[in-house]
Amino acid sequence: MKTWTVKTIVGPDHQVTFKVPDDFPEGPLEMVVVAEPPKTIKELGWTKEQAAETRTRLKGFEEDWSAPGMEVYDEL
Repeated sequence: MKTWTVKTIVGPDHQVTFKVPDDFPEGPLEMVVVAEPPKTIKELGWTKEQAAETRTRLKGFEEDWSAPGMEVYDEL
């Protein structure tokens, strides 16, 4: 079994399309989707220190994530 995480935006018609990886064989597919709204720091149960530490660790990705052309990943 293959697993992958897909983040997407629900459109105004409340429909979502998933692109399956190219190396996935054609044929029937069974998919389990768990939909829940994003959680706040408080809902995650994180302390301010944990949130600050996570932000610091992810800061190194900001330049790459914001680079021109990276918006294609928002569509996945």
